[in-house]
Amino acid sequence: MTFRRSYHYRHKPREPHAKTPSAKVSLEQVAEEIFFCGDPHGSFDHILQAAKEHRPKAMVILGDLQPPAPLHEVLADILSFVEVWWIPGNHDTDNDLFYDRLWRSELAGHNLHGRVALVNGVRIAGLGGVFRGQIWMPPQAPNYMSAGAFIRRIGRGNMWRGGLPRRHRTSIFPSTYDNLMDHKADVLVTHEAPGCHRKGFLAIDQLAKKLQVKYLFHGHQHEDRHYPTYYGFTPRGVGYRGIVNLRGDDIVPAQIDPREAMEYAEQAQSLEHYERLMFKRLG
Repeated sequence: MTFRRSYHYRHKPREPHAKTPSAKVSLEQVAEEIFFCGDPHGSFDHILQAAKEHRPKAMVILGDLQPPAPLHEVLADILSFVEVWWIPGNHDTDNDLFYDRLWRSELAGHNLHGRVALVNGVRIAGLGGVFRGQIWMPPQAPNYMSAGAFIRRIGRGNMWRGGLPRRHRTSIFPSTYDNLMDHKADVLVTHEAPGCHRKGFLAIDQLAKKLQVKYLFHGHQHEDRHYPTYYGFTPRGVGYRGIVNLRGDDIVPAQIDPREAMEYAEQAQSLEHYERLMFKRLG
């Protein structure tokens, strides 16, 4: 398959960005020292327990944190021995409280979205948030290249705290994506899924390939997924409240998404009702 740009023009030349950090270790050396955590959705007990039991050097949370208090307070018991990094998910801007508990916490500087950071000697690139049609829905051309372009369009009356509307602070803008394209990394973490997932995006694959990563970890879909290696990298879907290491091995098995459990229950109830009707007719 040939990779192509997901859009066909540029808004303006790219802005200068920080130099990509250099990797310090081999990935195999630290495979059991970095954990990747699927969407917590407000529950952090399993993260705290895994950190205390396994003592990793770093943990990366893959979005939809929705912390019940400022993130540094929620994770206070482990921050003395574990580096905690994160990317935002779409639900992290559902309300002002979720937003402030992340972006105004003492761990706000560990937001990996739109950057490459050296985490325990490994270069990890982050693309948090989701694609939204009002901004950009690959493979369609974007409606707005940058947050600034969107703000100029909507006017002051629609701003939130003097800038982007809160919801769109977890929207992926092409300018952020483009800037990441100029970096190199060992690992890419995203909230959205790559193209190998039925609800994923080829744009994520394109980014992973350009970054030359070896591994990609994503959340959002609440599915524990092992994918085959392709285009030089191995994707891994981390399920709802699951935790895996750099090899993709389970540290904490993913839980069943309550929404899916409800759907299964409704399907089973419908099937049971159908069977009762059939037996009644046959009887």
